[in-house]
Amino acid sequence: MATAAVLAATLALFLRAAAATAATAAAEADRIGRLPGQPPVNFSMYSGYVTVDAAAGRALFYWFIEAAGVPAESAPLVLWLNGGPGCSSVGYGASEELGAFRINADGRTLYLNPYPWNKVANMLFLDSPAGVGYSYSNSTSDLYTAGDNKTGELAEWFRHLSSSRTLHVFIILLLAVVILALANFSG
Repeated sequence: MATAAVLAATLALFLRAAAATAATAAAEADRIGRLPGQPPVNFSMYSGYVTVDAAAGRALFYWFIEAAGVPAESAPLVLWLNGGPGCSSVGYGASEELGAFRINADGRTLYLNPYPWNKVANMLFLDSPAGVGYSYSNSTSDLYTAGDNKTGELAEWFRHLSSSRTLHVFIILLLAVVILALANFSG
């Protein structure tokens, strides 16, 4: 009986280690090594797509920027959604308002924002709904409709992340507090 318990405990540890390794590999696949024209930084960034409707070919784009001024493991997670609907969180919120970088006048290089929110929090920028920013849909009709069913895709996006995608690692490891930050009519 003791042998079975030891074997079960060993198997459980192995499965946890394998899951952590797979999650780390998925996170590494989404890691941004360096943006074009980016100055040196002391934080990591990740980006990618999460499919929210495979039949329609709809996927939402995210950009995750770790906290730089405080330990990322204990910093809150801020989900930033720009409003409209139709305004990119990456193209406006991250690039023009509170993100880590600003775009230089030459349009090809970046400089550090002196007041980025990632000094105190892990920042998650999401282009939503599909058709906004880098998020996309393979169904043209999706680009002409909005409303509660599109807002519901956010719940689907979180469900996918928590079950099978890269950011569940960030949410588990980095989540001290979740702050939902919205601009205009984004909610």
